[in-house]
Amino acid sequence: MAGIKDRSIGVILFYKFPRSLKYLILKHRKGHWSFAKGHPDKGETFRETANRELHEEAGIREAEFVSKKVLIKESYNFFNNNKDKVSKTVSYFIAGSNTSKVKIDKKEIISYKWCTLKAGEKIITFSESRRVLRKADRIVLKYLSGK
Repeated sequence: MAGIKDRSIGVILFYKFPRSLKYLILKHRKGHWSFAKGHPDKGETFRETANRELHEEAGIREAEFVSKKVLIKESYNFFNNNKDKVSKTVSYFIAGSNTSKVKIDKKEIISYKWCTLKAGEKIITFSESRRVLRKADRIVLKYLSGK
């Protein structure tokens, strides 16, 4: 049996607090801590999906994207409720927020935290997502030093 292929689009959001750079980490309804992400709607570009998911899950409308392109991808396998093997790929954009105010969608998200890299590594559930955060941090620091 071949299994199921699944693709989501996400955004790793950062905010420059007065004394530290922090990332938005969301606790999803299924219990894991990760980033804003979801499936593209029909006819939607990946960037439009990233914007929509950020707005739906965190209430943030405007973000400054570091690049027009996806900068990081993560891939992993899991078994769904029907015991089917799912191969999932999540393509992430990276963006800076102009606000630290978050209004979570309680249907999908149960909590959130703004975390430094170190704190984010401690609460993010999956190792692949921790790797993504470390890679994003390197990209963000390079981006901010060039501004």
